[in-house]
Amino acid sequence: MTAYDLLFITKTELEDAAQKEIIKKVQALIEGGGGQVETTEVWGKRDLATPVEKNQQGYFVLIKYTGPGTLNKEIEARFKINENILRHMVTLSLPKVEAKA
Repeated sequence: MTAYDLLFITKTELEDAAQKEIIKKVQALIEGGGGQVETTEVWGKRDLATPVEKNQQGYFVLIKYTGPGTLNKEIEARFKINENILRHMVTLSLPKVEAKA
């Protein structure tokens, strides 16, 4: 299985309970697709560099997970139909490399 980083931004007008529900659904989607969630970092409300769908701010969440590559297509399909997700990005998580002096 491959390690991935999933960063997604939701609308800030959602209540805290709704934000947590979205995060739980994404985690369940990953685990249901044969993946394993390593860490979940909630960065919270931040300003966007440029407005997205007339939103000046977004609620940022980073989930690090391992799973099969086919899981990424399922995540993307679910995010496209969820109107509360402004943007998302899945990247390969590279191992840390020690710098040589």
